[in-house]
Amino acid sequence: MTARSFGIATIAPFAVLIIVGASRAWAADVDVDQQGIRFSQPSVTLKVGDTMHFHNHDDVTHNIMVIDSDDEPEDQGLQKPGVVIHKQFTDAGTFQVRCAIHPKMKMTVTVEK
Repeated sequence: MTARSFGIATIAPFAVLIIVGASRAWAADVDVDQQGIRFSQPSVTLKVGDTMHFHNHDDVTHNIMVIDSDDEPEDQGLQKPGVVIHKQFTDAGTFQVRCAIHPKMKMTVTVEK
């Protein structure tokens, strides 16, 4: 084995770790408040890999539903007051976010590549 081949074999795994770590560093966290039985923003634009945090500042329970462009809902479950629900968006597209309990609670999430 030559010194050069040893160097590449040794460095390659670290290069992969750096690239993977860098891609995670680009992901953002976005906070959305729920107060007054509404979302704090009517729409949000994210990048693929970003995570949205839904903070329930109301004194009532919510039930967050994320609906994709095929009208397929993803139930995030019941969210009691004071609880934060975390949703990572792994695909590009336009999503509708609704509260299954309070139909007037609506927002649009656009996820870009």
